[in-house]
Parts: sequence; C-alpha cells; structure tokens
Amino acid sequence: MADAGSGAYVGINFHGVGVPHAAVPADEVPYWLSVARFAEVVARIAKLKASGRDLRITFDDGNSSDLLEAAPILARHGLLAEFFVLTGRFDDPRYLSPAQLCELSALGHGIGLHGRDHVDWRRLDGAGLAAETTGARAALAEVTGRMATSVAIPFGAYDRRVMAALKVAGFTAIHTSDGGPARDGALVRPRTSLRSDMDDGEVDAILAGAVSPLGRFRRYASMWRRGGV
Repeated sequence: MADAGSGAYVGINFHGVGVPHAAVPADEVPYWLSVARFAEVVARIAKLKASGRDLRITFDDGNSSDLLEAAPILARHGLLAEFFVLTGRFDDPRYLSPAQLCELSALGHGIGLHGRDHVDWRRLDGAGLAAETTGARAALAEVTGRMATSVAIPFGAYDRRVMAALKVAGFTAIHTSDGGPARDGALVRPRTSLRSDMDDGEVDAILAGAVSPLGRFRRYASMWRRGGV
C-alpha cells in the first residue's frame, strides 16, 4: 500500500467514459468504462480520499466524454483531475475542443499534454518527436494561455531517447503507465489505467497501491532500462 506520509500517492488513469466512439481502436475499447462503472469507481476513490488515502486522477486522449460524462460525476464528489490532451484532435467533435478545454480548466481541472497525433514517440525521428512534444505544447499554450509542464506519454511507450527529450524540453512531471505508487514532486510519475474488464478486487488492489516485492523489482528494472528512473 502507498504510504501517504512518505509523499507517495497512487495515480489512477482513465481514457473514455460511456460508449466508445468509432475512432477508438479496438485495442483501446477495453479502457472505456461505462458511465455506471465509472461512477462506482469514482465513489470508491472519493471515499478512500476522505479517509486520508492520496489518490490522483488523470485522463488520457482528450475524448469529449471527459467533459460531457466524467466531469459532472467528479463534481458530485468534489474531485478534480488532470486531463492530457492531443492537439491534433481539436477540430474533431469526438474529442475536446479548445472551448471545452477552457471549460474544464475553469472548473479547476488541470490540463496537460499527450502529444499531437497519438503515436509511439519511440518510432519518430528528431523532427517528429519535437512536433509531438514542444510543437504540440506550443499549440496547447495558445488555447490555455500557459506552457504545460506536465505530460503523459502515449501508450506509456518510452525509451531513454524519449525520456531525455522530455527532460530537455523542461517538463517537470512525466506521467507513464508503469503502474504502482508514484511520488509527489518526482519527475517521472507512474500511473495505472483502469479497464472495463477489471473486477472490484482488482480495482481495490490498484487503489491501494498494492505491489508485491517481486512486482516492485520488475517495475523498477523496466523503468531503469528505459530511462524512467
């Protein structure tokens, strides 16, 4: 379990809420939760936070359901989240528009960068990686009025080259999908994405930040190999 007193917290990541739209790839559909299931999980998160557990909520991909479905449920429980968006999707009505981003920000939610076109950054050349990071961040700043310092890596796919580029770009919070507890103020912050096929026991274990010693070692080794520690 994550020890809140040590500065550790558990990052919980969502993607879409409701019925997946036609642009969602088949392998990403399981990461969409029904409205009812999302509401159940958020209620559980709110209860744990009220008891002193440090849980933080993020969303990837910038689906319009972030505002239309998720935000009202979060508001009912007095919870805030950080939304990581893709600037290349601003003109697609299935995703958050600049106006909707401003609405989320006005509600008190954080806005971070997820890139431009949702591609694997490891496969890009230097110009492509710059377009997805510093270029997309500049486009996001035109909407929000500030330069994002928080970024979530698409697919959780990174290597030493990607991590080095993000550090040089000046991002101060780099969110991954490595799972397990994260540390407040750390540069690299693991999260766990919830899926629709997880039962209550699996969700409870994730919310508790439960990681076996072997799992902790494997996670550290994997992150070290890819430049995440």
